[in-house]
Order: sequence, then C-alpha cells, then structure tokens
Amino acid sequence: MTFLSRTYAGWLVLATAAASAGLTGCGKGSTGPSSGTGSTDFISDNPRAGGGRDTAEDGGNGTSGTGGDGAPTAPPADGDAERAITEADIIQVKDGKLYALSQYSGLSIIDISRRDRLSLLGRYRASGIPFEMYLRDGVVYAMFSSWTQYLYDEATGEYSYEQTSHIEALDVSDPADIQQIGSFDLPGAISDSRIVGDVLYTVTFEDGYCWGCKESRNTTITSLAVGAPADIAVVDQLSYDDDPNDYGWQRSVSVTQDRMYIAGIEWDGTEEGHSTIQVVDISDPGGALVEGASVEAVGQIQNRWQMDEHEGVLRVVSQPGLWRTDALPGVQTFTVASSQELTPLGFTELTLPKPETLRSVRFDGDRAYAITAEQTDPLFTIDLSDPEHPAQVGELEMPGWVYHMEPRGDRLLALGFDNAATEGALHVSLFDVSDLAKPTMLERVHFGGDWASFAEDQNRIHKAFTILDDLGTILVPYSGWNIDEGKGCGSYESGVQLIDFTADTLTKRGSAPARGQARRAFVHDTRLFAVSDQEVGTFNIDDRDAPVEAADLALATVVSNTVATGDLVVRMGADWWTQAAELEVVYAAEPGRTEPIGKLDLSTLASGSTSDCYGSGLISAQLFAHGQYAYLLWPSYADSTKTSLAVIDLTNPEAPRVASQRDLPFSSNALYYNGYYGRIVSTGAAVVQVGSTLVLRNVEDQYYYYYEDGSGAPQPQPQPRDPFLEIIDLSNPSSPTHRSLPLPDGAGYTGLQLDGTTVLTSHWVPLTDDSSRARFYLDRIDVADPSSPVVQTPVNVPGSLLTFDGASDRALTVDYETVEIDVASYQECYSAFNYYAEFVPANQETYEGPGVCRGTHHTLKLLDVGSASARLRDEHTLDDDTILEQVFVGDDRVFIYTSGYYAVGGDAVGGRGYSSGILVASGLAEGSIDLATKELSSPDAGWPRAVDGTRLLLAGYNPPALSVLDAADLDELTLETKGELSSYVSQVTISGDTALCALWYHGLEVVDLGD
Repeated sequence: MTFLSRTYAGWLVLATAAASAGLTGCGKGSTGPSSGTGSTDFISDNPRAGGGRDTAEDGGNGTSGTGGDGAPTAPPADGDAERAITEADIIQVKDGKLYALSQYSGLSIIDISRRDRLSLLGRYRASGIPFEMYLRDGVVYAMFSSWTQYLYDEATGEYSYEQTSHIEALDVSDPADIQQIGSFDLPGAISDSRIVGDVLYTVTFEDGYCWGCKESRNTTITSLAVGAPADIAVVDQLSYDDDPNDYGWQRSVSVTQDRMYIAGIEWDGTEEGHSTIQVVDISDPGGALVEGASVEAVGQIQNRWQMDEHEGVLRVVSQPGLWRTDALPGVQTFTVASSQELTPLGFTELTLPKPETLRSVRFDGDRAYAITAEQTDPLFTIDLSDPEHPAQVGELEMPGWVYHMEPRGDRLLALGFDNAATEGALHVSLFDVSDLAKPTMLERVHFGGDWASFAEDQNRIHKAFTILDDLGTILVPYSGWNIDEGKGCGSYESGVQLIDFTADTLTKRGSAPARGQARRAFVHDTRLFAVSDQEVGTFNIDDRDAPVEAADLALATVVSNTVATGDLVVRMGADWWTQAAELEVVYAAEPGRTEPIGKLDLSTLASGSTSDCYGSGLISAQLFAHGQYAYLLWPSYADSTKTSLAVIDLTNPEAPRVASQRDLPFSSNALYYNGYYGRIVSTGAAVVQVGSTLVLRNVEDQYYYYYEDGSGAPQPQPQPRDPFLEIIDLSNPSSPTHRSLPLPDGAGYTGLQLDGTTVLTSHWVPLTDDSSRARFYLDRIDVADPSSPVVQTPVNVPGSLLTFDGASDRALTVDYETVEIDVASYQECYSAFNYYAEFVPANQETYEGPGVCRGTHHTLKLLDVGSASARLRDEHTLDDDTILEQVFVGDDRVFIYTSGYYAVGGDAVGGRGYSSGILVASGLAEGSIDLATKELSSPDAGWPRAVDGTRLLLAGYNPPALSVLDAADLDELTLETKGELSSYVSQVTISGDTALCALWYHGLEVVDLGD
C-alpha cells in the first residue's frame, strides 16, 4: 500500500518540514533538442504514471533534504422610555427609523416615517458575524462574533490567527455618514449582554478550540461605560476558568440590577453532569465587577430561563446529564443575602411519567412551568409560593414539545415543534393555568410546513416571538421545508405567521412571505414589518388572512456572478435555500447599487424541471455577455446528459427578457474544470468566449490519486471517452446553434485558453512501449467562423501548455520528470516534494522509518512553435519543495500560485511550516524566460481570483480583502491591498479600473484598482 499525502479543503496538516537542496534523482524528464538545435521528438514523463526510474540510470545520487430579567417586548416604539435593564436585539426602532443588523450587509438605517415608502439612509459594514446591538443617545453599540484577524509578532516574525468577539461603537446621528467612535475586542464568542444603567455588560466564552483562544475553557465578563458617548471605555473585566476535566460551551445569563447569574453546560461525559452558577456583583453604577459566590445546580443549565431571582430567592430548574437521561429534573431555591452569600433553601425532584428530557422552563412570580419531552410533551406546573418547599402541582400531556413559554396571568402562550403534525411542524399553544393542579390546553394552531425552524436559540427566541397584546395578535418569524414525498425533496419557505388570540382562543391567520430567513416582525403605523437578513418588507394587514405586500427594501442582494457589457453590468444571484434565481441589470457607473434598474425572474427557465429535486440548477450557472445579450449556461440535475442555455435580451435594460432557451446535448460536466489532483499544473478554463461564441471543454477527466500496490510499477490509466469541444454560435440570439468538434485521443487534457479567436489546449499520449512516459501536444482551433472551425495540426511540445502568443508564435510549457530517492522517513519525502509526493515505506505495517520517495521535477520551457513542430529556446528548472497550485495568464505574464505545508522549518526536519507566494514568468516577447517571485508574507494574503494585463488580483478572507500584485516591472513586484470587503469573494469581474467582487449573500462590492 502506498502512503500518499493528498490535499483537500480543510485538510489537517501533518506537522513536518525539511531542508532540501540540490535534489537529483532518477528519471530522464523531457528528451528533445537543446537550445539552438532543430526540432526533434519531445518525450516527457507521464505525470499520471506511477513510477520513476533508478538513479543509477543517470549516474545521479539521491539527496534528502434572568431568565426572568425582563418580559419580551416588541421593538420599542418612538419615544418609549428605556428600561433599567436593557436587552440588545438585531433591530431597533426610534424616531421613524429602523436600525437593522444583518449578517450579510451589516448595519442598515432605514427611514420608515412615511408609510409604504422605505428608503435606505445609511449603511455600515464590518467584518465578523453580527450578534446584536443597542441604540442609545445616537450611538449604536454593535456586537460581532467570529471577528477573525492575523496578528503579526515583530519579535518572532510570525503571524498568529485569532478569533475574538468585537464591539463597534458607531455614531449614527448622521445616518449617511456613520462614524466609528470606539472599537473593543472581547475574548472568545459572545454568549449574551445587557445594559444596566449606564454600563454595558458582555459575557463571552472561550471553549478551548477557537483560534487564538486560551487552551482552557474560560468565561469573561466585561463592563463598558456607555453613559457619555464621548467617553466610551472598558471599565472592568473578570474571568474564570471551567473545570479542565469537563466539556462546556455557550454561557446563559440571567440579570438583575445588582447581579448576574452565569451558567452553562458542563459535561463530564457521563449522565451525572451538572452546571455551576457563577454570581457576579454588578451593583456598582460605574461598572466595577466583583466576583460573587457560586452555587451548584443539580443538573445542566442550557438556557437563561432555567434561572430566576425573585424577591430575594434564586430559583433553578435543571436536569443532570445531557441529551437523553434517566435522571429526574430538580427544582432548587437559594436565599440571596448578597452576591457573595447564597444559601440553599429548598429542593424537590419532578416526578415524570417516564424518562424524558427537560426542554424548557419559565418562571412567573411564585409559579414555574417546565416542559419535558420524548415524543409527547408533558407540561408541569410548580408552586413556588413557599420557596422553602417548592411543590410540583399539576401535569398535562400533549403531542410535540414546547420551545418557549410566555406567561399572561392565568394564561400561558407557548411556541413549539411537532414534526408528526400534518398541519405543520411548528405550533403556538394557549394554556389555561388558572388552576395549577389542572392545566389545560385551550387551543393549538400549526404552521410552517413539514420541517421548520426558528432563527434564534432559546436564549433569544423571545425577541422573535412577538405578542401584541393591544392588537390581540402574535407574530412568529419562521422558515421551513415542504417535502414532496414522491421525489424525496421539497421547497423552502420563510415568512411571518399571524395568529390572533383572546383569553380562550387562537385563530390562525395568514402568513407574510420573507426573502431569506425571517428573523423579526413588528407593527409600525398599522403596517406589519417582516425583517430578514436579506430584506425588510411591509404588509397591509387590514385583512389578516391575506397580508398584502406594501413595500420592500433589500438589505442584501445575492450576487454569485457578474459580467460587464457596454455601459451595463449584469448581476446574477441564486439563493441556495430557495433555488430562486434572479438576473439584475445596473449601470456600469453604479454596479453596487442595491436596487437594480431592471431584473428578470429566472424561475421561468426551470419551469420544465418538475422532476428536478435540486431546483433549477441555476445556483451553479455561468454568466457571459456580448453586446446587448447575456448568456447563461447551467446544469440540469434532472437530466445529467444535458446542459441548459438561455439568451437574455438586454436591449431594454429596465425590462430584460428571455430571447431564447434550449437544452444542449452534452453533460454539464463540460461546465467545470478544476485541474488534476496530483502532478499536472492546472491552467485554463472549462468555458471560453470569443465574441458571440462559447466554447466548452467536454472531457471526462480521470483524476490522479495514488497507486495501491506500492510497487512503483506503471499502472494502467483509463482513457477519457470521446473528448470534444462544444461550440455554441450565438450570433443569432433567437436561434443559437451548436456543434461538437472531436479532440485528438489522449490520456488527459488541460483547460481552455484563448489567443484572439484561437482556442488553445494541450493533451498527452502515453508511449505504447512505456506508459510511464508520454508525448504532449499543443492543440489550436480557430473559431472565428464557429460554423466552420479550423483545426491546426497538433504540435509535439515538452510538457503541458501554460500560455501561447500567436504574435510571436511562442509557447511556455511546464515539463515533468518523475524521480525516486531513498529517504529516512516520510517527513523527508514530503519536505523534498511537498504533499504531492508518494512515500513507499520499507515497513508496510507501520509506515515509519525509511522508504522510497517519488516526486516530480517541474521545468518551464519556452518554445518557438511552427505549424507542425516546435523548437526549444530556453528552460528553467523550478524548486521541488513547492506546489504549483494555480495558473493565471495575463499579458506576457504567467502568474503561478505556489504553496506548501511541508516547507523548510529552521534547520531540522519535522518542524511545521507554511509558505505561499506568486511565481511570475515572462519572456514570450523577448524570447528568454524571465522569472520573479513574491512571497505572500501573511498566511492569508489571498488566493488568485482574476488577472488584468500585468496585474494579478488576490482575495483574502481574514479579514476579507482584495489585493493587487503589480508585475509590470519584474525587478520590483508590488503587492497592495486595494480594499477591505465584508465577506470572501466568490467571483471577480474587471470593469475598467474597478473590480466587481461578487460576495454571494453579501452582495456586490466595488474596489477601485487605480493608483
């Protein structure tokens, strides 16, 4: 068995490195003419064959180198007084403005003062995942989790990757010019927060696994003075560690004016787990923190509603163990003399009809309600009027289970799940709890489809479950799936369900649809507002059975692809959840505007795909444009033998329309080319465009992995079947034509490139008498007339094509030579050739110790190319210990992204290291190879995304940013960050001197590439 390192996204890197220099080994590489000789036969090592040759063949030598701290409310109406204890939320309403915090678009401020006329006043984007915010005295305190960054240590010269939470203090007095007036890092992930008086308190948790966190689990409380916007500052910070023998995650918080109760899951791997409730004294109005007492809950605290202080008594309901358990939930009470002195007062176990899991708890004055569930869902009532003797009083069994409860005197409103219900997986229930001994369910209504969910966890669900007592209406944001049992798939839906209530009844009314996952709902100026991360919509609910959309404003536009044509930019977005797809048109002068000048619903393109379980496939569409037309190519999951094509007429940009649509008779595999896993250097694309002609590479790629027998003998390689170029002529937009052009037989094919109207690729053919070697050929097809393409004679060249220049008739290739060396360990092997090497250990049992290492020498070769032959002009051998990951071709510039985890680490083999950089090759015009390299000093400087002449654009993601490597002067390569982005880039389009960065759900952002 051969031990081979393979690379995947998210691959766990082996901690090895090595020093290697002057590597020589077996193998002849490419045989052929030296510089200045006439053309002869070029033969290379087959990059997909298994073995090298003995080093003796060349005479060479191998060298190794409170829950109850405030009842839920709707967003505060204009002029409402602030509470002593204030909770954060993702929306705030004040003075005719809606402040909405979206995970895609950051903070948006929207004018809602005029009914049905929503307008965006301002926006502030920031890295990280928005958590919640406060609005106070013209300042928004926006909290973010997963705030990631690389930090450089000048002392060590190394970068460290850190993930924290973050607070941005933003002056929003002028929404059109939002200014940051403070910025504060917090350790770990935010669990919860409160403002009490003039102090903002946050609770964060480090689980020991987040990047840059402490190795031990740790809870930190931070206080921030927010009384005076000009003097925002951290006041105090208090931290404590968890038991190192337990597992734990997210903290839950209950707050009074004087203290915080903080607890979370502490699991020891058994059914005996419990939680420690830590008390923190926050009575100082200035924000000083004092560590208080800690008390042990008999079971796990999984949400804030399990803890509550009432009239000097802390009440707790918890259950030992985690998930499924036979242990009984317990009710505990503690006398609270001060934050430093809590004394056990009373205790009782809940009697269950059978072993079940505690699902939810709610305290209400001297009462408590607890829900347990297996498949049915008992509601237990608890009398706490005598806190020394808490008593279980009543019980009610019902189907499903309750997620959250809201007391209303002698009534209880509850939100829950029941996947067995045919009317919908979600429900709202109304209980009569006037007699604690005999709780009854008065009514239940179902909604939400077959599988449904809420956007919030139990610590925050009360902010979404909106009960409008004055209107007698409940608003429930939800999202879910309706399943088609016949096909085993379904459709996504999201919206706000309206439910009317009285003291004794519930009435299901209509649902207001939302784009994206609905998260909040409220009523303002008689209109229902539905807020998602993607949109704010308003609805006329005069008829609550049929809400009518009155206005909408996009918070985020889904942009997966863009293309520029003339004075227009075409944006395409496809929602992964709904499979809904739209094409939007904007002017090139305003490519990032949220509202387009015209748009086209592309759902009609998939109207015939009723059997397609994965929607229309437009989520994977490729977008092109020429003149006044855009072209779409996308796969059909219903029929894998077809590729779909649509032509969109942009003559009237305010009303784009489908000019034609047809299915093409070839597999959608032709839409994709990701290169070969292994030794082939990946270059080119699956689809290229020549004016109104599209050309696709329809090849069945056989990916190189490894050789099972470990013998080193050449292994039989399967041949791709029926290789073709698919040529689509779109010169007549209403009637596109297609023809297939056979490619020469070969063992593999590189991606497509263009030189004017000539399509370029290369293929290789193993020798009949030695499959470890192969001849490579340059293929050129002129499609100036797509109805009659001109196929030139394949030219034998040394190695696979990197680039070709028709003006000089020169090509740059990369040649391959397989070598074998003896090494002392697999670390030496991968240090010598990085993770594309193959290590064959002498000891096949343990893979430890010495063995044979197979690797590949890469050599750049510059050629003069004639009509039927080529002549070698120059060559340059590349270092072996880096991987040639990705190639982008510009104007007489070939940019090669190089990287590797097995880099040289100090003076010893085995140290973990990472290197990445850009190798720039030139010389087509001058006739000799000229090379330059640029090390990417930050581990996350970015991946290449596009090329523009002599410039390479790279996109990083921590923080997200777009950088430009300028290679106009190879003696002085410069790398400059041109703009920070709100998310990682999925696609880049060059439009003039700007880069259009498609950020998927985060929309489109424009980066100026000028000086």
